[in-house]
Amino acid sequence: MNTMSDTSPNTNTHRQRHQAAAAAPVATADTASAGSIDAASRKAFGSTALYLQSELEATGSDLQLLEKLNDASIAKYEGLSRQAQDMLVHAYKVKQTYNEMETQVAEVDSLVESINSLEQVAMELDRYSLQLEAKFQKLLK
Repeated sequence: MNTMSDTSPNTNTHRQRHQAAAAAPVATADTASAGSIDAASRKAFGSTALYLQSELEATGSDLQLLEKLNDASIAKYEGLSRQAQDMLVHAYKVKQTYNEMETQVAEVDSLVESINSLEQVAMELDRYSLQLEAKFQKLLK
């Protein structure tokens, strides 16, 4: 792309050189060739500068996008970190509650064993009392 307008001082100087070269009968081909090389160089440098500026702007845009993505990632991972910490606290509380309940569960298990033992004794007493009643009934007859 040509970044210089046709009315720029460099273009006017270039035109003036061409006009001077055409007006002077003694001008050599070397002077005209140097003028066209100068113009081509300026155009090439202008195009290169425009290209580099566009590349730098694109790179800047990429860096801004990466910065936004990094900020979003940081926010997301901070949220996940808070959730993980909350879960750890909750898990600790659940474990603590379980440990507290474990002694109570052990007591309940012990009570269940005692009740089962009492039931066995009660059943044996029932059988024994039935036997005694049967013997008593025999004696009464």
